[in-house]
Formats: sequence, C-alpha cells, structure tokens
Amino acid sequence: YSECERLGVWYRRCGKLIVAVNQDEVPELEKIYERGKVNGVPDTEFLDAPQAKKIEPNITCVSAIFVPSTGVVDSHELMKAYMHESRSNGGDIAFGVEFLDAAPTSSGYTLSLKDKGGERTDLSSRFVINAAGLFSDVVASKFGIDVQAAGYKIYPNRGHYYRVSATRSKLVTRLVYPMPPPKLTGLGVHITVDRAGQVKLGPDFEYIDPSTPVSEWYKFDDSRKEKFYTAVARYFPALQREDLSPDQVGVRPKIQAPGEPVKDFIIQEESVRGLPGLVNLIGIESPGLTCSHEIAKQVAGTLASMK
Repeated sequence: YSECERLGVWYRRCGKLIVAVNQDEVPELEKIYERGKVNGVPDTEFLDAPQAKKIEPNITCVSAIFVPSTGVVDSHELMKAYMHESRSNGGDIAFGVEFLDAAPTSSGYTLSLKDKGGERTDLSSRFVINAAGLFSDVVASKFGIDVQAAGYKIYPNRGHYYRVSATRSKLVTRLVYPMPPPKLTGLGVHITVDRAGQVKLGPDFEYIDPSTPVSEWYKFDDSRKEKFYTAVARYFPALQREDLSPDQVGVRPKIQAPGEPVKDFIIQEESVRGLPGLVNLIGIESPGLTCSHEIAKQVAGTLASMK
C-alpha cells in the first residue's frame, strides 16, 4: 500500500474471506488460519457463520477466515508507474522487439533482437534479467540451459473469468475465496471485485495441450458457464446462471507439471552454471505482480554485489 501511495497508484484495502461451506472443509480452513498466523499475516480472524454474515450478508458458509489487510490494485496503473519511474532514472523501454538468441562474451552477453520491421540488432550487456513470463524457459534455453533438467520448464495453464451482472455485483464488497483444491493447482473459482465494483468469477484451471498454438491460448470457451455457476453458488446462493457473461482468459506460467505438487517461484542468478550476471525469473505467477517491488530489490541486490 505504501508503494502505491508513493507512486500515486489506485488501490482499495477491501479485505478477503476464505470460506468453508460445510463441516468437512473446516479442518483445512483451520490449517490455513494457523499458517497465516505463523507467516505473520496481520489481523486475521477466524469467524463462525453469523460473524461471516455480518461482514458479507450474501455469502453462505459455516466458517471463514477474514483477512482485512487484503486489497486490490489497478495493475495497469502500477505497470505504467514503474515504466515512468524506470525512464526517469535513465532506463529505456523498447516494445515490439523479439528476443532471438544470446551468446556469452568476456564482459557479459550479446543479445540478438529483431524489431517489428524485421531488422536485427545486437545488444551487449553485463547483466541480463530474464523476466519473460510464459516464455522464460525459452529465453533461458537460449543461454544453453537445459530447462527440463533445471526445473525451468513452463507448463502454460489457462484460466477463464466470467463477469457477474451489475445487479448481483452489488451484493458482494470483498474478495471471497473457497477452499483451495489439492496440491494448490489453483485457488479455486473465487469472487474478485475490480476498481469499478464489478464482480468477476475465476479463474478455473486447465493445462494447455503443447500442440495448441499461442494464437489459440486466449480464446474464451463459454461452455464453462455451468461449472462456474455450480462452483460459486455453493457460497453465493443469490447468483443466477443468467448473471454470468464471458469476461477474459489468462494464462499462468506454471513450473509444476500436471499432477505435481506446488512449486515456488524461481529467482536464480546463474553463476553456478557458468553464466554470471544472468538472472532467471521462472514460474512467477500472479502474486509476482504485488511482489514485483520485492523481487526487484532481491535481484538488484544480487547484481549490485557482483559489480
């Protein structure tokens, strides 16, 4: 929040509920509550059904965790603010440039690039930070890293969002999460609230078949509406099927293959692989947005120690 205030970026500290809709889910909810306390999440409360109703009258559950410190941020404002800050400190940003290849030199690396017009350019740099998201494994491989052996392989995972009608959107004011599925493959289809108070449901979870072209990744599959409705109506019973309309599709850069347990972000300076000054950021999913400042400090500190 202090970072948003420093940069003049909109945010709202709206709070979040994590709900158990039946008694069978309560033991796992209690584990999440205890883990939150151990990890220092501030002011977290464990609520019974009447207490949860006071906070969100239209949400149904038997128990809930209330996290008042949770909030939402205007992600586009945040990205633009960082872009302007970079430029004001002497950084250059080139959009629409394709990364082709990399070669180590005695003083760093030579990068081969191609612009929108097809013109190729070579750029030399002492340091390289690979923050290529869904294609970070491809970039890492250009430096000669065996991404499969290193655990850097990306498994793109698609998630759909449905928009809720304006009438029903007025019935919820906070984020509401169900119990997460096993192995943390996702966080479950949950309720989010954007800057305008518009409620969205999502995302779901689907590994993309390797044969699927990138041009097909973001096409919306509206056959999922019933699944979304069934998932959310368990804890938001006022919701009606006709309240849902397609919104958007996002793709996560997962490093856990189908069936594998959850894996943490990879933030790795590669001197151990004979590539000093290369930092790979691999498998950084959506929490990387609000962690971006801390990730940047960690990377900058690592590289500053190498000068």
